Amino acid sequence: MPDGPRQTGRFVFHVVDERWEWDDDVYVIHGYAPGEVEPTTELVMRHKHEHDRELVEQTLQEAIGDGAPFNVYYRIVVGERIRNVVLCGEGQYDGDRTSGKVDRLVGYYVDLTPELEAETTAAADAAVAASAASRDTIEQAKGILMLGYGLDADAAFAMLKWWSRNRNVKVREVADRLIQVAREGHVSHPGLRRLLDALLDDLTASRTARGNRAG
Repeated sequence: MPDGPRQTGRFVFHVVDERWEWDDDVYVIHGYAPGEVEPTTELVMRHKHEHDRELVEQTLQEAIGDGAPFNVYYRIVVGERIRNVVLCGEGQYDGDRTSGKVDRLVGYYVDLTPELEAETTAAADAAVAASAASRDTIEQAKGILMLGYGLDADAAFAMLKWWSRNRNVKVREVADRLIQVAREGHVSHPGLRRLLDALLDDLTASRTARGNRAG
């Protein structure tokens, strides 16, 4: 089992039979023990906050239609608690694409709730350090995440802290790396998303590998 809070998880949605696959971490993010429930579309949507449900449904339908990389930042309801998550992924095809739709959506959940709940002005000041150079770097990195994932400023900073904690490096170092990645790649929405997703994939895969070894 991965060490520390479970904040990332992989999913697959099979379009034709509307079948979802969750890894253990996605079950936990939704408040379930792994395998406790069957993740149907009805269940998935029931957990969406009522004010975000339409946005999520529209995002998924567009992704099914064109297969392009997608991301959506929204709230899920877990009992009486609200969790703030980013859902990102893309479509994949089998065969000759005769239907015009993708065969499945694959991607990640990223749960930013712990970072957002811990956020205070003092904590933010400590994380960005005292120098103007550090603040400028972190603001640039926040902007990259806001563009790449459609986040607001608070959620973008929460994602920087999430990466920092999982990589055990300073927020400034994470910000430097994100800026480097953006400069090396094509900073279009899909291009940037693919570069950022490569970092997510590396981290999620390493957590899965640790969990398999621990199991």
